[in-house]
Amino acid sequence: MAVVEWKGIKWKAAHGDLSVPELLTILKGFGPMEVLEFENPGCYRGQLSLCLTEEGKKEISLYIFEVLGPKRAGIGRAALHHLRKMFKGELYVEDPGIIRVEKATEESLLFWVKMFREGLVDAVDWEDISLYPGMSGAELARIEEDLRKSMESQRSVAGK
Repeated sequence: MAVVEWKGIKWKAAHGDLSVPELLTILKGFGPMEVLEFENPGCYRGQLSLCLTEEGKKEISLYIFEVLGPKRAGIGRAALHHLRKMFKGELYVEDPGIIRVEKATEESLLFWVKMFREGLVDAVDWEDISLYPGMSGAELARIEEDLRKSMESQRSVAGK
């Protein structure tokens, strides 16, 4: 299986086998949509797909994302900023039902709400939560409050 280092990140096909030229073509936005695994060793890793819309815009769909370094150190935010800048496209976080978002806890969902508020992700789509462009501040606040209440409830049940 080919692995290519491109813009400081190691890339490979998540499913199947792609050659180095095929990987580079996809990464540059000219190939077919493929799910790719990526890793910035010691910092973060995940899976995403890239595609072009009918209008010629790039869309990045992030399926798995894991920070490998210390949490709350800004690594996740910096990684998302780097991916957006690298691909110059809209970033969607989604769980299409086939690839399950790993360890999607309320705490990680709060991270995605924060990244959505900051404009680092354009939409979040999971089984129980959808954040989308044009969403009202009140809707977003309600989702955030529900997540916080759920976390508090789980802590009290666990006796923490």
